[in-house]
Amino acid sequence: MNAGEMPHEQELSQRLSEAEATIEALLSGQIDAVVDSRSKTPVLLSKAQEALRESEERYRRIVETSSEGIWTIDTESKVDFVNLPLTKMLGYPADEMLGKPLFQFLPEEAGARAAHRLLVERSRQGFSEVAEVRLVRKDESGMLGLLKTSPIRDAEGNYLGTLGMLTDLTLHKQAEEALRKSEEQYRQIVEATTDGIIKTDEAAKILFVNRRYAQMLGYEPGEMIGTSAFDFMSAAAKLIAVESVQRRRKMGKDVYDSTLRHKDGTDIWVNIAATALVDGEGQYVGSLAVVRDITEQKKLQSQLMASDRMASVGTLAAGVAHEINNPLAAVIANIDYIAEILGRAGGRPSLVSPGGSDALSLEEIKAPLDDARAAAQRVRIIVRDLKIFSRSPTDEPKGPVDVEAIMESSLRMAGNEIRHHARLVKNYSPVPGVQANEARLGQVFLNLIVNAALALLDDRTEQNVIRVSTRLSGERVIVEVSDTGVGIPPEIIGRIFDAFFTTKAVGVGTGLGLAICQRIVTDMGGELTVESEVGRGTTFRVALPVARKEEEREAAAPVEQVLAAGRRGRILVVDDEKMVVSVIKRILAKEHDVVSTVAAREALALCVAGEKFDLILCDLMMPEMTGMDLHRELSRAAPEQAHRMIFLTGGAFTDKARQFLSETVKEYLEKPFDPVNLRAIVQRYLR
Repeated sequence: MNAGEMPHEQELSQRLSEAEATIEALLSGQIDAVVDSRSKTPVLLSKAQEALRESEERYRRIVETSSEGIWTIDTESKVDFVNLPLTKMLGYPADEMLGKPLFQFLPEEAGARAAHRLLVERSRQGFSEVAEVRLVRKDESGMLGLLKTSPIRDAEGNYLGTLGMLTDLTLHKQAEEALRKSEEQYRQIVEATTDGIIKTDEAAKILFVNRRYAQMLGYEPGEMIGTSAFDFMSAAAKLIAVESVQRRRKMGKDVYDSTLRHKDGTDIWVNIAATALVDGEGQYVGSLAVVRDITEQKKLQSQLMASDRMASVGTLAAGVAHEINNPLAAVIANIDYIAEILGRAGGRPSLVSPGGSDALSLEEIKAPLDDARAAAQRVRIIVRDLKIFSRSPTDEPKGPVDVEAIMESSLRMAGNEIRHHARLVKNYSPVPGVQANEARLGQVFLNLIVNAALALLDDRTEQNVIRVSTRLSGERVIVEVSDTGVGIPPEIIGRIFDAFFTTKAVGVGTGLGLAICQRIVTDMGGELTVESEVGRGTTFRVALPVARKEEEREAAAPVEQVLAAGRRGRILVVDDEKMVVSVIKRILAKEHDVVSTVAAREALALCVAGEKFDLILCDLMMPEMTGMDLHRELSRAAPEQAHRMIFLTGGAFTDKARQFLSETVKEYLEKPFDPVNLRAIVQRYLR
C-alpha cells in the first residue's frame, strides 16, 4: 500500500511533525506570529503558543482515546511514544516501553522479526504498509494484531521515524475460529444425517444438497447443484411440489409425501418437510427442505394394509363360501336335471320338440338352463367382488370411482354377517365420482360394515339396523355407515384410531383395522370421523374429495350388441384350460376358422413359421410361457400378429400382469365371458 492509501495515519503524522516544527520556530524567534487557519488573521506569539497548545491537546486526546494502539519509533527503531490503548494491549506501563527497541516486543522467531524489519525499512523508503503481526505481551502471551505503518518526516522531508497503529485481532480471530468450528460442526451434522437436505432459490434452482440427498437419487452433489429440483420428479410429483410451494409461501412450512425420480429411472417415496426462506423484507427467496426416504416404510405399510384386507376377507370366509355355495348348488342341480332328462330321451335330438307329452319339451330344458345361468351370474359377481379386495392398492392409481358401486360390493361381501345380525337400510343420494383407489376404499367400507355388525346385540336382531348412506357436501362426497349397537364409551372414543387398540377379546382382531382405514382415507385426501352414543349406536363418516375430472379408465371390454355378421376370419385360441378352448371353439366355429392350442410355445411356433391369423385370443396367465411372454416374443418375431392379440384373464393377480394390462394392452376380456360379447369383439376386429 502506498502513502496515499492511508489518509488518516499520514495526516496525523504530518500534523504532529508540523506542530513540532512550528513550536521550535516560535521559541527560537525565527517567526513572530502565525496565521489563524479559521479567521485567516495573524496571531501574535502568545496567542500562537496558546493555539498550538490547544491543537496539540486536541490531537493528544484523539490519540489517547483511539481504539487502536498507537506508537512511534525513532530512526533507531526505539519506541519514543505510546498511547494508553497500546499499553493496555501489551500489558506494559508506558515508561517500560519508551526508549526500548521495537524488537523487544516481538516474538523471537526469525520470521516475525524479519517481517517487522521489512515494515520499518519500507517506512524509511516512504511507504505505508498494512500487515498482520504477532507481538509478545508482558505476561509472555502472544497477541495477533493488524499493524498500519506510515513514515514521519520533517518539513524538509527528512525521515524522523515511523508511526504505527495497531488493532488487536485476538478477539476477532477467536470469533473467526469459533465461527469456523461452528460451521464445520454444522457441516458434519448436515453431511452425517440420514436425511437428505436441499436448498433451492425462488425458481427451484438447487443451491445446495448434502451427500445423503444426492445418494438417495444416485448422483454426486456436484451433478445436482444449479439444476432445477423439478428435474428429479415425475410429472405428477412436480404438480404436488408446485402446490407445496404455494402453501409454503402462505404458511411458511409444509410437510407432505411424494416421489422423487432416481437416476436409474425408478421412483422412490419420500417425506418432505420444507420451510420457506425469506429476505429482510419478508419476500420469498427459496426453500430449505429435509427429505426422508420412506420407500421401505411405504412397502411395509402397503403389505400391512393388504394383510388387514385379507384378514377382513378371511373373517368373512364362511359367509362368502355360503354365498357361493347357494348359487353353485343351483347350477349343479339344474345341469344334473337337464342331463337326466336328456338321458331319458336317449340323447336323441329328434325327440326334442316345442311341446307335446311324448316329445321332450324345449321348456323343460330352457327353464333349468336359465336358472343355472342366473345362478352362475351370482357366482360371477361374488368372484368379481373378491378380486376387487385382492388387488394391490399400490398398483391401482387414484381416479374417479363410484362410491355406491364399491359400497354395494362391500355389502355383498359382508352379506352373511349383516343378514344374521340386523336389517340393512340404504339411503343413496346421487353423487359424483371421488378421487380414490377402488381396492383401498372397498377395504375401508368392508371394515366399517363388519365393525357395525359386530357392535350389534345378538338378542335384538329384529330391532338392529345398519344404515349406509351417501350425499354430496360442497366439494366432498360423504359416506356414512351407522349402527344401532352398544356405542363407544367417551373415555375410549379418542383412542379407537390408534394402532393396536382394540376392545375385542384376545385373539380376536389386531387393533389395526380402524388405524389403517384412517390412514387410507387420509392418503386419499379425505377424512374419517366418528360419532357415538352409548346405548344408541355409532356413525362412521368418510369424507372424500370429488374427482377433478371424469377419466376413461382402462377396463375389461364391455358387453356389446351383436353386430351384423362380418367376414369369416382365421382365429387362434391359446389357453392352457382345455374346457375354455373347447367352449370358445364351440361359440366361434360356425362363423370362423378356429385353430386352438393349450401351449403358448406352440402358438409362437405357428406364427414364426408363417401362419397368419386375423385375431389371437390368448390367456394372460399360463404355465411355462405366459400370454405376456408370447406377446413379447411376437413383438420381435411377428409384430403384426402381436397387434392382433386380445387377452382373456381370470384375474391379473401379479404386479407384472397388472402393469402389463394397464400399460400395454388396449383391450382384454375377463373370464367368465359372455358368448355375445365374445362374438361382438371378434366381429369388430374383422370388419
